[in-house]
Amino acid sequence: MADYKHDARFRELQFLARFEQERWVSKVFPARGGGTFESAKELQMVRSLIDRGILNGPDTRTSYGAFGKYDRDYSRLGVQMESEDLREKALLIERLLAGETVSLEMGHLGRLQLARLQDELRTTRLHEPFDILYDGRYVERDLAIAIMNIQTESPVSVAYLDMNGLKAFNEDGDHATGDEAIKAFFHVIEKAVSDVGDAYRKGGDEVVIIMPATPLDQAQKRMRAALAALSGETVKVKGEPRYLSSSCGLVVVKDVKAHASEMIHKADLVQKLAKDQSKTEPGRRRSVLATRAAEDAEPVVEII
Repeated sequence: MADYKHDARFRELQFLARFEQERWVSKVFPARGGGTFESAKELQMVRSLIDRGILNGPDTRTSYGAFGKYDRDYSRLGVQMESEDLREKALLIERLLAGETVSLEMGHLGRLQLARLQDELRTTRLHEPFDILYDGRYVERDLAIAIMNIQTESPVSVAYLDMNGLKAFNEDGDHATGDEAIKAFFHVIEKAVSDVGDAYRKGGDEVVIIMPATPLDQAQKRMRAALAALSGETVKVKGEPRYLSSSCGLVVVKDVKAHASEMIHKADLVQKLAKDQSKTEPGRRRSVLATRAAEDAEPVVEII
């Protein structure tokens, strides 16, 4: 999904997610008539968020001054409070348009909107042609969203898998046999991780798994189990059962500023190390898990 960064829902979600890490966010835009098209679009979005009460709304206010201190006319008090909210909203937007720095805060309405946007983007995902995994066009966007939600004790783990020996399934059998092998591979992986993350078909027989709020040790246990289950599966090639296997690269993401595309690429590089180890036993490819715990660490390789 190459254009996901230009999706208005994603841009709004990305902006609001900053308030999960910081209570206040300072923003300044070029004064009227200045700036780029992108800054104008962001200003338009911020104005909309303010107008809807998602930023600096009434629920972020700590005081209405002396309203009602001596006045028992509650109907008049309500009008005064509403008038004050509108006045402050107008002043805030005026300061933004004038090129001043403003401090923005997200209240309860913002948190509700953040949750709604995440749910909405998840429910619009399509599946790949076999209708087993999610289409790979969504993987980068969904990983970017998962990275936005990283907390100190809740990193995101990313696995990149490539089925071993697909070419041999096609050549020794036919393309229908290859498709059966891919479908069996997808089914095992999806079942193994469905309660901890989402699996996406990145290419013909390549799969990326996003495991939000999953420390690396937990992700390792899950992927070991997935590969062990896969290694017990067979697909018949001209009547003869042939075992399935996969090479898997696993990395962990702890930085909320990490780029989703780079993390997927790093997981793929680790997967390629696992792929080399899967060819060491003649006559049968083995499933291999390679895990990189840190940027400068050598991957730990396990033959399943």
